[in-house]
Amino acid sequence: MSEKMLAFVLSGGGNRGALEVGALQALFEHGIRPQMLVGTSAGAMNAAYVATNPTLEGVQKLAELWLKIAKEDVYPGNHLTMAWRLLTGQDSLFPNKNLKRFIEAHMPPGIRRFLDIRDVKLYVVATNLNTGQIQVFGDDPSTPLLDALMASGALPPYFPPWSYEGWQYIDGAAVANLPLGVALDRGATEIYAIHVAGSERREPYIRGLRSIASQSLAAMLSQQLERELERAAARADVTVHYIKLEAFQDLPFWDFDHAAEMIEEGRRAMEEYLHSPKPLTAPRALPYWVLQPLWRVERWLDGLLVRS
Repeated sequence: MSEKMLAFVLSGGGNRGALEVGALQALFEHGIRPQMLVGTSAGAMNAAYVATNPTLEGVQKLAELWLKIAKEDVYPGNHLTMAWRLLTGQDSLFPNKNLKRFIEAHMPPGIRRFLDIRDVKLYVVATNLNTGQIQVFGDDPSTPLLDALMASGALPPYFPPWSYEGWQYIDGAAVANLPLGVALDRGATEIYAIHVAGSERREPYIRGLRSIASQSLAAMLSQQLERELERAAARADVTVHYIKLEAFQDLPFWDFDHAAEMIEEGRRAMEEYLHSPKPLTAPRALPYWVLQPLWRVERWLDGLLVRS
């Protein structure tokens, strides 16, 4: 009989990542503690911070961090700054130096590499821009945590790619926004998958660069999520709890002023789920050993799309 391994999997979500903090508070308050944390982008930063102190106290400190973060800590400048960077051919609309400085300033003492995290397993998901493939940081314990987090959160066009050991990396959402497969491949037997969901609105005609880009990203993430959930549900030996956090979808990406409300909403949503949990059930009759090669082909095709 395989050893039990409880994992929390946290999606990307940008400034809405505060929703995950409330959900984590509820889990810890109910005595549900992970042995593995997996995250993408904002979810990676939440996962990493909790991994350094996987207790309710650690989650409360993460909440305090979200309450103090400001726009300038992540997105310095204004619309004129963005326009200038765009017109002068910069790699992104914002530099990443402020975000790097913020992460460094709030990294707990003595935590620099994955090997410094001893109480839980931590995995951070990014996308290798050069190959188009998923990159899972944490398999090599000597990897600097800062490099992993900067790579996982390098979302185009907002931030430039992050360079590490000769490769360029971008936000993990390009290949695995809710990286259930990472947890499954590393032995998780029960998973709480916390998904900061984007808009699912269907409009007859979409106009404007921002709206078109947003809807294109939503379509890509929706297909990706469906495959991840199908794969997880097909595993009869794994219990998967899927918690969808949908609030604050219309919040501008630079707005960090509603963290307190989002934390409370995340807690409410998780409490509601825990009151009446409904783990995923397999939607298909095909066995896991048949589906696994198909998922690998789909991941390979996703990589080709990223490279193109």
